[in-house]
Amino acid sequence: MRQRRRAVKLKSSGPGVVGRLARAASAAWRPFLVWVVPSVSLVAICVGGLHFCRRHVMTSPEYRVAAPKVSRPNAPWWEKAFGEEIDKSCAFAGGASILDDELLEKIAAGYARCPWVKEVTSLDKQFPNRVAAEISVRWPAAAVEVMTSRGRRYVLVGDDGVRLPKTYATWPQRGLDVPFIVGVRAAAPDAGEAWRDRSVTDAIAIVRLLRQSEVVRGAINITAVDVSNSGGRISNARSEFLVLAENNCVIEWGRAPGTSQPGELPGEEKIRKFESFLAESNQTSNRTLDLRFAGRVVSRRIGTDGDNG
Repeated sequence: MRQRRRAVKLKSSGPGVVGRLARAASAAWRPFLVWVVPSVSLVAICVGGLHFCRRHVMTSPEYRVAAPKVSRPNAPWWEKAFGEEIDKSCAFAGGASILDDELLEKIAAGYARCPWVKEVTSLDKQFPNRVAAEISVRWPAAAVEVMTSRGRRYVLVGDDGVRLPKTYATWPQRGLDVPFIVGVRAAAPDAGEAWRDRSVTDAIAIVRLLRQSEVVRGAINITAVDVSNSGGRISNARSEFLVLAENNCVIEWGRAPGTSQPGELPGEEKIRKFESFLAESNQTSNRTLDLRFAGRVVSRRIGTDGDNG
């Protein structure tokens, strides 16, 4: 007789594979959940709180600064509008927080955009709500004659060749004591940009050399510089720069300062030679005075070609 086999159901006495894996994973994550998550949450709360506090403090009226202002230079040519233009360049800083880390950099950049400002000397935060600023103003060194759609105009230029904002219908001699420069061919740049024609800065350098001498300064009053032959554009035989002075005096300077050419005297030597000429009480009225070459100053009466010593 056949015996029937009885199915035997086996029962496990422990957890299965999945259970054991889940239990192991839970044990592994328990330190992270107990220590890391609370710590990260605490840091996030602190950072958020500090950020909120910083924003609250930065917007507080107590720390809002007024836009810095500059004092008026003691010069007869300085106009109220010039100072207002400088102040306007940094007016955006009014109401900013002194706690702004980039505040001084923003103010310095604002000043740099103003043509009247040559250099920002210092910027200093003074808590709780003040910024002290010191700047160097770009002073006019000459007035360049230019032709515009409205006719002849004169624009101011600083001693570094940067054009200043002011434009005059006539030569601005009163209160400025700067010569005008004629014969410039390049168009005037925008205010705050350097003049593209090198002859402008060369003319300014020549006037500076002449005015540095007390002897020259006491004997003649420079009124203009003619740069039309700069670089020998008209004739290589003629003086590239002509300095015009009162009493109908024309000084043949020669080439630009620093130019190295055979026979051309250095600028300092031209000044010494001119000082010796003036010390001898030689006449300058209605005269053309040639300083270009070695030897004595060649003096010619205006309208003649002969040497009158």
